[in-house]
Amino acid sequence: MKRIVSLIVCMLFLGTTFCSADELNLAQLRLRGDIKNYLQQEGYMPEIDSDGDIKFKKEGDTFYVKINASDTSPMYVVLSKGFTNPKGYTPEAIKLAAAELNFYKAIKVLCYQSSISLRAEMYITSADAFKGVFDKLMKQIGYVEDDIMEELEKASKVSVSSSSMVPFMVTKCDVAVVDYNGNIITDFGATIYDYKTKYLKPRITVTPMGGDSKYTVYVRLYKDGVLQTGSSSPAGYTFSDEITISGTNSQTFQLTGWGSNTSGFWKMGKYRYEVWYGEYCVGSKDFTIY
Repeated sequence: MKRIVSLIVCMLFLGTTFCSADELNLAQLRLRGDIKNYLQQEGYMPEIDSDGDIKFKKEGDTFYVKINASDTSPMYVVLSKGFTNPKGYTPEAIKLAAAELNFYKAIKVLCYQSSISLRAEMYITSADAFKGVFDKLMKQIGYVEDDIMEELEKASKVSVSSSSMVPFMVTKCDVAVVDYNGNIITDFGATIYDYKTKYLKPRITVTPMGGDSKYTVYVRLYKDGVLQTGSSSPAGYTFSDEITISGTNSQTFQLTGWGSNTSGFWKMGKYRYEVWYGEYCVGSKDFTIY
């Protein structure tokens, strides 16, 4: 399998919500226009679609450039390509393949119910930065798409019922703010404001892929790309927790809260939770504290 040097931060399965184009500010609209003009000069035929994203084609494949209205300085841009799930492979095999690719690749592989999205993400202040990495990212997306079939072949040979490699996948993650006693200050999934923060508490929904058992999960919490740790943190992680899975239906677990009982402990910024089982990132969540 190819090993690609990471140009951008990787994330698994859980995407960022993008706002409609009419919410973009002037700088974001200018950036979108500059990127569109660059693609035009490179011989593509870009257009603005109904969602306000730049849409263009290469060799019959459709690509998108999305700009997130919530991030203004620097601006958050995603270059993506999507396609339907390859036929003949189970959802579990597709998740296993994506887990392996996301462990190594710079390109995110996001699995949806019937499709896969390949995404290259970047924070930039002008179109010049986009121009500098565009060709490299397009090649990387192609490399990862080629590797998907290789990993699917491997994953399809793994017996899901007896697999200890990835016995579950995280299909959803929400974050709440709680106090020392676990009382909710900001509910799961609600907008988090820095002055209300104490402990950040993740809640995960998992889809079992193995047998009934108790599992140790390791969690990484990043603030603006910096791993948060304390004196009790396992090496390379923020904390660990245990979940007990029974049955084959999706199940939800609240993990340990991390922070302080001091109000305003967590400051404004970009945050990210990653949930790991063994060598695999089985789920993640990017969120913002305002």
